[in-house]
Amino acid sequence: QAISAQAVGLGGSYPSLHHRSCFAEMGEEKAIALARVAEHAERYDEMRSFMEERVMSGNPLNNEERDMFSAAFKNALSERRHAVRVAVNVAQQEEAEGRSGNKDLALGYKSKVETELTEICTKAVTLLDSHLVPKAATAEDKTFYLKMQGDYYRYAAEFADGEARRSSAEKATAAYASGMASAAELLAAHPIRLGLALNYSVFQHEVLKETQEAVKTAISALEARNHLGDLADQDQNDAMLTMQLLEDNLNLWQQ
Repeated sequence: QAISAQAVGLGGSYPSLHHRSCFAEMGEEKAIALARVAEHAERYDEMRSFMEERVMSGNPLNNEERDMFSAAFKNALSERRHAVRVAVNVAQQEEAEGRSGNKDLALGYKSKVETELTEICTKAVTLLDSHLVPKAATAEDKTFYLKMQGDYYRYAAEFADGEARRSSAEKATAAYASGMASAAELLAAHPIRLGLALNYSVFQHEVLKETQEAVKTAISALEARNHLGDLADQDQNDAMLTMQLLEDNLNLWQQ
């Protein structure tokens, strides 16, 4: 609902900068409060909408809000990625058992979910590209957002074909590369830096089919083992968990 000038006691004049700032802060607090409720209720599409509202308010996100933004989009997308994989498996099973009509129904459902998936990815990268990356005030924030941008182009590429897949893969490559450059300003064992290397290497292996490059990325990241002592205890735990995932992937890729 629009707020009139009279409603804030300003007669016929426009609200002052101070009042407009207060209104913006009130809107941000409301969006975050509602996003928390939606998260507890596991209604991630609504959480995503509330976090979009918070981003569009214009002020940079704090660390908690940054994590909430990531969680909202990740959870909204995860259930759809799972649904696509299930639909593919069902279609294959129906085809193997000679039920072509059911196979077509499963593939139609897969297409419906893929459309939703693409819309989520597009919204995420638009917010990142237009608002969050340009306004990132620290190397940590910039690395976090560029990693997320690369991730959502990667997700889009996973389920796309032809030119759409090529375009998404190119944009993911650019975002990850920019993220790696920004991450060079962070401690070698910083969890966000390691998480970026993990996801970039997975992208190189699964989407680009460049397994040797993925191995190089993972091995380079694992050199941070000698720098764990530079981190606080919680960050050390997060870093060690990410390193274990990197090692697990290396074991698979080098078999």
